[in-house]
Amino acid sequence: MGVASFRGRRAMLAAVLLVSVPACSSGQATPPSVPGGTSASDLTVRRGSFAGRFLLTGELEAIRADKLTVPRIPNWQTTIRWMEAEGAVVKAGQKLIEFDTSSFAADFKEKELRVEILDGELEQAEAQRDANENEKSFQVEQRRIALDKAKVNAEVPAEFLRGKEFQENQLTQRRAEIELDKAREDLEASRSSSEETVLQKRIERDKAARELEASRQAMEGMVLLAPRDGIFVVGEHPWEGRKFQIGDSVWVGLPVASLPDLTAMRVAAKLSDVDDGRIDSGAPVTCTLDAFPEKTYAGHVSEIMPVAQEQARRSLRRAYDVKVELEDADVARMRPGMSVKVEVTPAPREGVLLVPRAGLDWSSGAPRALLASGGDAEVKLGACNAEVCIVESGLDEGARLRPRG
Repeated sequence: MGVASFRGRRAMLAAVLLVSVPACSSGQATPPSVPGGTSASDLTVRRGSFAGRFLLTGELEAIRADKLTVPRIPNWQTTIRWMEAEGAVVKAGQKLIEFDTSSFAADFKEKELRVEILDGELEQAEAQRDANENEKSFQVEQRRIALDKAKVNAEVPAEFLRGKEFQENQLTQRRAEIELDKAREDLEASRSSSEETVLQKRIERDKAARELEASRQAMEGMVLLAPRDGIFVVGEHPWEGRKFQIGDSVWVGLPVASLPDLTAMRVAAKLSDVDDGRIDSGAPVTCTLDAFPEKTYAGHVSEIMPVAQEQARRSLRRAYDVKVELEDADVARMRPGMSVKVEVTPAPREGVLLVPRAGLDWSSGAPRALLASGGDAEVKLGACNAEVCIVESGLDEGARLRPRG
């Protein structure tokens, strides 16, 4: 009897609990929460101040650097035979790059031999000039002696001579004078001709010597030495999209490496053309080195190129070059080529129409606003941050939304 009474009381208690549970849940429900800690009742389109941020990626580059370029060589093109390792700490006078000289080494030998041959020809021409000078001078001297002798005979009075001897002496003197004049003309002509020959040989030899010296300087310039202490940075190939490598063909004047000045650094970043207008020149930035994420560096956007360029050969993606000036350089940590995250903080925009991101549906590609009354509406958005987006069209102020999901 006692057991039956106990079971009856337990059944009655269970029935009471079943009745009381629906009574407790029949009150007003608490609005469900949405991402970001915002309740569904807060999903209202309002006007307010928008303070967003924009992220860029870039890499460090030196503002100033000593460029190492291909020297002037006879055939204007060569290849890289050897190169120091990227990022190596080098000393002044240390060998950094060596170019291939096989393309004009044989030409250098030919020029060297030609100079030797022309030296011999010049010496021979000078010796021939001196020999001709001595021979013609000797002939002039002989003609002068003959003229002096003829003058002595011609000065003898006619009364002391027989027959035509006086006239013959006068004729002999005249003939000696003519022969002396002719010998002098031959001497001048020989001098002029010999000097012209020597001059031509000297010009030809000097030209060959200059060509040989240019080849010698080119041979010596095929090894580039460090102009000062620093860090060796290999340059970018102009169309391969990579660093220069051993065996690459290069031409005169092309910079293949550099020694950057680590005390003046900046960030070179890219802004996609679809984000045109999202940042302005002069906007403050906060930079973080990927290699040292624990430290940040302040700076500002110093330059935005007006024309977007292809990011790679035959690529449809285009981007604007962006330069970011840093307030301070960290010589101990910063190195050219390091990857940098750039957080741009544009000036706040006041009085813009804002829509909570929690009330937007992005699944169909184009954003759509989830209306609290049911259904949705296509909207055109501007800049966004983690919580709200700027409404450009599609929603009115005061519109209420429902959370997605």
